[in-house]
Amino acid sequence: MSGTSLKRGLTLLAAMGLATAAVGCRDHMPHSFTWPGTGDTIYTHPKPPEGGYYSNWDPFAVELKLEPAEDVNPVRTQHVMIATVIGKDGKPLPNRRIEWMISQGSVGDIVEVDESGWRNSRGYKVDNQYAVSHTNNFDHVLDRGDSDPSNDITLTKGQTWIVITSPVEGETYVTAWCPGIYDWNKHKAFAVKKWYDVKYNCPPPVTLCAGQTATLETSVMKYSNNEPLSGYMVTYTASGNCRFSDTGGSTATVTTGADGIARVNVVSDGTAQGSCMVNIEIMRPENAQCCKPAVKIGDCSTSVQWNTPGIDITKECVPQNVSSNSNFEYVITVTNPGSCEATNVVVNDSIPAGVSMVSSSPSGNGTWSLGTLAPGQSSQIRIQATVSGSARGAINNTATVTADGGLSDQASCSINVTQAALAIEKTCTPQVTKCDPISYTVIVRNTGDGPATNVRVVDTLPDGLVGSDGRNSREFNAGNLAPGEAKQATYTATAQRGGTFTNTAVATADGGLTATTSCTTTVSEPALSVTKTSDRSSVPLGRNIEYTITVTNTGGVAVNDVVLTDTIPAGTQYVSSSAGGNLSGGSVVWNLGTLNTGESKTGTVTLKITSPNPAVNKACARGRCADACGEVTTTGDAIPAVLLEVVDENDPDEVGTDERYDIIVTNQSPFAAATNIRITCEIQPEASYLSSTSDAGPGTNSGQTVTFPAFPSLAPKAKARFTVVVKGNQAGDTRFKVSMLTAETEARGAVEETEATRFY
Repeated sequence: MSGTSLKRGLTLLAAMGLATAAVGCRDHMPHSFTWPGTGDTIYTHPKPPEGGYYSNWDPFAVELKLEPAEDVNPVRTQHVMIATVIGKDGKPLPNRRIEWMISQGSVGDIVEVDESGWRNSRGYKVDNQYAVSHTNNFDHVLDRGDSDPSNDITLTKGQTWIVITSPVEGETYVTAWCPGIYDWNKHKAFAVKKWYDVKYNCPPPVTLCAGQTATLETSVMKYSNNEPLSGYMVTYTASGNCRFSDTGGSTATVTTGADGIARVNVVSDGTAQGSCMVNIEIMRPENAQCCKPAVKIGDCSTSVQWNTPGIDITKECVPQNVSSNSNFEYVITVTNPGSCEATNVVVNDSIPAGVSMVSSSPSGNGTWSLGTLAPGQSSQIRIQATVSGSARGAINNTATVTADGGLSDQASCSINVTQAALAIEKTCTPQVTKCDPISYTVIVRNTGDGPATNVRVVDTLPDGLVGSDGRNSREFNAGNLAPGEAKQATYTATAQRGGTFTNTAVATADGGLTATTSCTTTVSEPALSVTKTSDRSSVPLGRNIEYTITVTNTGGVAVNDVVLTDTIPAGTQYVSSSAGGNLSGGSVVWNLGTLNTGESKTGTVTLKITSPNPAVNKACARGRCADACGEVTTTGDAIPAVLLEVVDENDPDEVGTDERYDIIVTNQSPFAAATNIRITCEIQPEASYLSSTSDAGPGTNSGQTVTFPAFPSLAPKAKARFTVVVKGNQAGDTRFKVSMLTAETEARGAVEETEATRFY
């Protein structure tokens, strides 16, 4: 055998092995040996292997089912038909090919087919009357693409589907064929879909009160344009506690009128609560002229429920424990728990001995007519009452309610009449300093035999005391106290000044109960004073000044932990301080310890004044529960100091040449500006004027005099420059003279400077 023949033989053996494996696998596709892929659509079904038509080549597949087998639907709607291949174990089989065919003469078309899968032979639609699909390997949900999940279709493994529709009335005959099923009686399934241009709306469930009539309306119309359809037969069949008043029986057939509606009236067999189920069948009428028999379009069901009213009453005594001679309240609530109106509702309540009615809302005197209560509605009666002083123990009271139809109910409640009594105790700190907290303890007790309700204690603080929350009173809600029960409250207050303070706590409770108690605290008030002085109020800038600070205890008790702090103000520099004073973070601090009553301690601090702005030097003393401050203001005097310099450029200088004089004005002060600076130059007789310039502008010449514009202001440490150029005309020892006036030196006259120059 050649190598090529050998390869072909091996390939054939491999194919036969695959065929054997395929036939022996329940979930494998047995139709053909098609490799997975995504190639072109195959329009003819894959053929079985040799002999497949003459043997049971897919032994697992035994039956094909098609649902629904028969159905009626409106035209222009889409409907799903589902095919299921059943295996010999009774379970659906995946991977089985189904061919779908619409018989000739039928109306309708195949819109969609199950095309899931990745085989070359996966599902496809050849045309509107023929399609191929395969049963699925997994469960799926077929979503119609709308927001209503109730119309989604759940597909199980072993099922496949098509979607058909028809725009016109008629019948669609569908054949589904599974070529893998060997039994010819079970490899085909048939279905018929009947299409009518009809839709209908069934009546919703109705809930009524007993004795009322329910009118049911079923509407029939064209699906295509909602045009009402008359002459359709609607059959109502009732079961349960009802009948049709139109016929007197449990069945009524009504024909739709011109409005497309078939109406029927349903009544209850009795007057009590009951229910009724109504089945509805819609039939298209027979058309004898064109040989069309009557057709069932569809059916549905609804229900009618008859309900009755109810009446309930509750009664509450508020509170249940009542002190003699005190008020309380009866709260009566009447409710209709039924589903219909309760009419002629009346409440009666006879007030028992030992109790007097004060008022009621709504007003009444033992009888209240509430009229009609709607389903679920409640009405309330509140009776204000009082207990006589001699009443004791339990007092019971019953209220009754009646309504039409024999409805009635009753409810009771009891009060327990007791007598409570209050007692109050209070303690406080007897003696404190002003900054110490004053502690208070209040105990309120019920010394009676009945409960004390809404017990409240108010302690009003006298002027000069304040609570920890900033208020001038303290409140304690003790709630309810049983006989012999006590409750305690503690709180603190602080004094705003010294003195003796007495405050009273008042306890109150329902029934006019009251009790009072007082206590007294003596408060001592420490006090400090601070004085600060200096020997002068202004100092030339850059000079030192000494401050004296005195701290005195002006109160009636010693002050502990006294600390003196002198804050160095802006515009000054620390120089030194007296013993014990330490510079820390821009302040000088002395720890003075304890100052007894009338005692004083003194410290000094020396500062350099570095700014002309007023320097406010403030010192504060702080001790336990006392503080005080003192301050003094010092002004720094800023004084300008102007230097005049004159320099000749060449000395000696030759006659006939130019000589330049540089005039420099310097403000030597680091603090103050020099103002209104005026420079005048006298040229020596041996020379003549050529030119002049300055920082203030060019000078003007008149004879031998040169005058420069005034220089308005010269900042501290700044310089101003002036220049005069002359020509030497005559040999000799000459003098060039400069005069300077400023706003600050004008009172004493000009400052003069002369420069000697020799011409040769």
